[in-house]
Amino acid sequence: MQKSIKKVQQGFTIIELLIVIAIIGVLAGLVLNNFQGAQAKARDVQRRTDLNSIHGKLEEYYNNNNGYPDGVLTTTVLAGMDAFALKDADNADIVNSFTISAASAPNPTVANTNEYAYAAYGCTSATAQTTVGATCTKYVLKTFLEKDATGSFTKNSLN
Repeated sequence: MQKSIKKVQQGFTIIELLIVIAIIGVLAGLVLNNFQGAQAKARDVQRRTDLNSIHGKLEEYYNNNNGYPDGVLTTTVLAGMDAFALKDADNADIVNSFTISAASAPNPTVANTNEYAYAAYGCTSATAQTTVGATCTKYVLKTFLEKDATGSFTKNSLN
């Protein structure tokens, strides 16, 4: 009688395990990279939405008061405005700047990736920033965009 010898496999070899781990690592890297891109796009959409909301309220303010606010933008100044739209992702308020000269549109700078900037110009009040009144003739709103080639999003006054 002849006995056959069977080799019984008890588990995976180290090579097989390393190959599977490498494949899982590559797939995880691809998924995480796409996920981070989607998050950046979502933040950009939120920034655009906030600036469009503020733009709409500023134009409503102009129609009611014949000018744009020359003070800090708040929910009191822009009645009905969502308070969260007036804050960036770091929960910081909009950076405000005002100029009395109406020579040209300012180009506000956004210091970090989350900051919103409101620059009113053509203001007739010498006390701009300290009082709120309908004394500015134009404005520029600006924010940073992560996934846009231009790197920023700007809205100008309609008037």
